[in-house]
Amino acid sequence: MRLAIFSDIHGNLEALEAFVAHAAQQHIDRYMCLGDIVGYGANPNECIDLIRSLPKINLVLGNHDAAAVWLISPYAMQKEATEAILWTMEQLTESHAHFLKI
Repeated sequence: MRLAIFSDIHGNLEALEAFVAHAAQQHIDRYMCLGDIVGYGANPNECIDLIRSLPKINLVLGNHDAAAVWLISPYAMQKEATEAILWTMEQLTESHAHFLKI
């Protein structure tokens, strides 16, 4: 079995798409995301959609993911991270925010 382990996407759709394309060529059987799907990058919803489309994926909630849905306070993070998370909160659709909570 081939396992792809990745993390720290931070809303960077282009990098995630490149990773997924490369993984597809490696005949990956299972995926494991170690968190931080959102934060900093411009495409949090699209990154969540792409991750949700991956077969047999397990997820760990990252601190940026948790802060984007108030499971932890975004104000406990560094200033730049807080600003990015507050922006991300405004971008997330209700269904995408719900996905991060479960």
